[in-house]
Amino acid sequence: MTEVGALKKKQIAILGSTGSIGTQALQVIEEHPERYEVYALTANSKTDTLIAQAR
Repeated sequence: MTEVGALKKKQIAILGSTGSIGTQALQVIEEHPERYEVYALTANSKTDTLIAQAR
């Protein structure tokens, strides 16, 4: 028997994805692709980094 929703990935939006905390959050998501899916990324600056993250 499985828990309800145990198989569904959590969709995550990261505000400030190019900053220190945002990049750390992305690392955690990359380490657990079975649990998390990036839904949205935002950034105030470093647009080149944001574009690379979106790929």
